[in-house]
This record gives sequence, structure tokens and C-alpha cells, in this order.
Amino acid sequence: MDLRALKTLEACVRHGHFLKAAEELQYAPSTVTLQIQRLEADLGVSLFIRDGKRVIVTEAGRWLQHEAAAILKTIGSMRQTVSDIAAGDNGSVRLAAIEPVASQQLAAVIAGFCKARPKVELTMEVSGSRSIAERVQSGELDFGVCSVPAANLMLEFEPLIEERLGILLHTDHPLADRTHIASDDLAGLTVLVKEQTCIYRQLWETAVHPTERHAFSCIEVGSISVIQQMVKAELGVGIVPMYRGLEEAGSLVIRPFAEPNPVIAIGIVYKDKNVLGKAALLLMNAIRSIREPPPSRPTA
Repeated sequence: MDLRALKTLEACVRHGHFLKAAEELQYAPSTVTLQIQRLEADLGVSLFIRDGKRVIVTEAGRWLQHEAAAILKTIGSMRQTVSDIAAGDNGSVRLAAIEPVASQQLAAVIAGFCKARPKVELTMEVSGSRSIAERVQSGELDFGVCSVPAANLMLEFEPLIEERLGILLHTDHPLADRTHIASDDLAGLTVLVKEQTCIYRQLWETAVHPTERHAFSCIEVGSISVIQQMVKAELGVGIVPMYRGLEEAGSLVIRPFAEPNPVIAIGIVYKDKNVLGKAALLLMNAIRSIREPPPSRPTA
């Protein structure tokens, strides 16, 4: 059945007159008559009884008009949704980010995006860099915010920020008054580190303390927020990225490492921009607001 014919039928039944339906639809009266005749021929039933200039809808016509109205409403909604998706005001976005970038940098950006586009169905996960990159490559995620992905995944990487490792300490700790801390200063201490697959743990192992034998005791903790609470309880010191949001007045401070000061790039990882929806592209653009500005050049 032709949707235009259903629309014509719905208008004819509602007005009880072909001419008024033609005026509403901006059709010639003959076009309305032809569409109804074709619809009746297609269905093999009479939808209207002609009585001079008047038309009386049959039971079959009345039922079909009810169904047609529902179909036309659904199609109208579909058209609007498709238009909204094309504009980025509807659709879905699936992303993941590493911690603490997710809580310290992205949470406010994501909240602002959701407020501006409440119809977009957004799913945000917190995971490790390796898992995020692999799931972006497989298509499970639209994009991610993590460290540089493995070359064999053939993903695009757009750097946003550089993160440096620091040491999270209780304010009462003897090292809390230092401006910088060397790895040798940790001798005899309990050091709280992330799991082996975490980029911050890997950075710590390779750049700060590459030797296999440690002069301190390590405890693996799978959550930076848990490390934060354990340091607050004065269990030990934590190896964390340097975010002021992890500090707590009167309780916790972060001190940078003395040279070498480990740095890792964090950015947006995606497979192909051309297959991403408008909402995902708009969110990626909003996330770019966290990008660190380039260093200023000295004036002559």
C-alpha cells in the first residue's frame, strides 16, 4: 500500500469529504479520487459509498483509517527521530575511559553533554587502556579515552593530555614536606600500586623503578579511589597520576617524582570517524575541551 494513499484515506474519513481532503493535502480533487480508487482495487473492497457529492465511509474504510492514523503517526515519529539522529540530538553513544581521567576530567564534560542532548542514550564505562582499545577495534565501543593503543590494532589516536606520576601521601607522612621525591626515598615503605595491566603501574615499573628487586613492599590495589582511602588510613603511599582532585585538605597530598619524571599521553582512540554517529562526533568534540594548550612561545 502506498503511504500517500493511506494519508489521503485518513484525511477523507476525517473530513467526510474528498474535496476538503484535497484542499488539506493540496492535491487536485481528481488525484484524491484516483488514490482512493487504486487503494480499493488493491484491497478488493469498497472503502467509501458514493452518494452524489457525499461519501460515506464503510466499516472496512473506518477500520483502515484507524490503522492508517497509527501508521502515519509512527512514520512521523520515525522521520523526526532520524532527523534528530542526523543532528546529534538522538541516537546512542558507547564510550569508555580510564580512571582517574574519567572522574577527574570527563565527568563534568559528559554531564554537560547529557543535559544538552537528553534524548541521546549514552553508555560510559571505566576500564583499562588495553581493554578499551581492543573493544574499540572490535566495534563494541564507538571510541575511548586511554593511552596509545597497540600498533597492531590499527586505531587512530588523538592526544589530549600528558599525565605524570606522583606519590600520594598522608599529610602527616615524613615525605609530605618534600617538593620532589626520589624512588630511593621509598625504601622501607609500603607502596600501593595498580595492577600489572594498568598503564600507571607499567609506567612506574619501567620509568621510575625498573629493577626487579625492590627495597620496599608493594601491595596491588585495583582502584585508585581505594588507594586514596588506604593512604588516608596511613597504610602506605600510593603511586598515582598527578590530579589535584585526588588530594584532600588536611589529609592527602601528591608530590611529584624527582627526575626522571614519568609522562604518558592520554587521548581519544577511535577506528573510523566516517562510521560514527553525529552524537558520538559531538561528544568527542566536547571532550577535546580538556586538551592541554600548546606551550607558549617566548616573546622576543
